[in-house]
Amino acid sequence: MASLATGFIKIYRGLEWLSNQLGWIGGGLTAVMMIAVMREVIGRYFFDTPSDWSLELSCYLLVGLSYLAAAHTELMDGHIRIDFLYERFGGKTKAVVDMIIPLIGLTWAVIVVWQGGRLAFKSLDIGARSSQAMEWPLFPSQILIPIGGTLLGLVLIGKIVKTLAVLVKGEK
Repeated sequence: MASLATGFIKIYRGLEWLSNQLGWIGGGLTAVMMIAVMREVIGRYFFDTPSDWSLELSCYLLVGLSYLAAAHTELMDGHIRIDFLYERFGGKTKAVVDMIIPLIGLTWAVIVVWQGGRLAFKSLDIGARSSQAMEWPLFPSQILIPIGGTLLGLVLIGKIVKTLAVLVKGEK
């Protein structure tokens, strides 16, 4: 049983590392998106030369940063929670809430992976492209949805297992 717990801890630490790296990538995508928007604003308002690609690129980057950073946000407890209620709970009640919330999140993540994967692979199959000026392929940004959803789901499973250990054994 101890080797199972050790294995779980190693896997969870690996998920933490991967989530942190994807959080950094999400931050990098944010910086690229900011530069693209700044280029658009400066070009449009100061030089009267709007671009065809800036808005479209920003939309694709927004998808990537949102889904790739979701697991990192979950690890940092950055998702929305009603703290004024949560702080009133204690002991086992808080642990039960700590298990119910990730279960709801896991349900959402499974749906996102399932439907996002279907959409991405259909776009790959038919060679779907954006309808905007650049006509970029849709698959690269769409595949980030199930990738991010999968990692978020794995992090949520890790949280559920950790909370179960608290409920069953009363230890962290």
